[in-house]
Amino acid sequence: MGLNTGRVEAGLDANLLAVLPNGAQVTSVTNTKLSEWCNTFKIEVTLPDGKSQAFFEKECKGQYGLDMMRATFQAELTLHEFVPEFSPRPIATGSYASDKNVHFFLAEFVDMIEDDTAPSPESYMTAVVTLHNRSFGKSPGGQFGFPISTRFGDLEQNNLWCDSWEVFWTNQMREILEREEDLGGRHPKELVHLRQIYFDKVLPRYLRPLESDGRSIQPCLVHADLWPGNCRYKRDTNAICMYDASAFWGHNEVDLGVFSNPRYHLGAPYLREYWEKMPISAPGEDAYNRNKMYMIRNQILLATLYPTQADLRQVWTASMRDLVDTVAAEESEQSKM
Repeated sequence: MGLNTGRVEAGLDANLLAVLPNGAQVTSVTNTKLSEWCNTFKIEVTLPDGKSQAFFEKECKGQYGLDMMRATFQAELTLHEFVPEFSPRPIATGSYASDKNVHFFLAEFVDMIEDDTAPSPESYMTAVVTLHNRSFGKSPGGQFGFPISTRFGDLEQNNLWCDSWEVFWTNQMREILEREEDLGGRHPKELVHLRQIYFDKVLPRYLRPLESDGRSIQPCLVHADLWPGNCRYKRDTNAICMYDASAFWGHNEVDLGVFSNPRYHLGAPYLREYWEKMPISAPGEDAYNRNKMYMIRNQILLATLYPTQADLRQVWTASMRDLVDTVAAEESEQSKM
């Protein structure tokens, strides 16, 4: 994907211009280089009333690009529906008139502070809790899933609708692990065995109780990629902006998994802030290990995005082994009763 240079001089594509405000005059186009997976630009315009406005564009080629831009638009549109104050407003997705093989996503530009400092637990979790609270009970048909396959980075996420949270999560994890092996290299026998125990023992242990003995999970919209790079302070305010969602309708605690990943140095203060505002799903005694289970998804996806970094596979393998050992110890104790 070569970068598109000289866009101000050459003029923007007609289909992109068509979704900008009527009468707007383009004053600048800046290559922001904010993505590893597609081209990104800041487009500044002057409106007929003399005011200025800025927009953010993603641009990508081929069927890969078409699918990614459509996924981005649908995920961001749904996110903005519930938390407009915490997310950019999506405007359009489409293909260029000048080259049908080039596809775009356009949103309003939000000026954010670009640094490595994560938002405070209060700021972070105010946005996450608002998203979850407003979207509970709004899933189409009360199901888990999403109308389209969304993206984690450039990785496709299968979101086929399902009535059971255990079935949905198990199916998604199988696909995630198979792809990690395809891209990162064949799993050794020990890891194949560990995976099998994880699916046979660990996932049923922590997923099934959520939907047993009269308990149920009400789907809410989850962002599903809430690492600090996707949640930044808006400039000159304490509010954050969430973007680049890998969205689907699922168990709200999915969004907490990333906060326990040691990679991001977030941890307990963020979890405490969330649970001060939201009840822990029953059974509450499983919350810590469920959180680790959801964290493992994030760790596997990172290992898949960067398959040459062997340590990333070691990270999720260690986390998986911890849960396998925990369940084995629990079963051993129960057998002694």
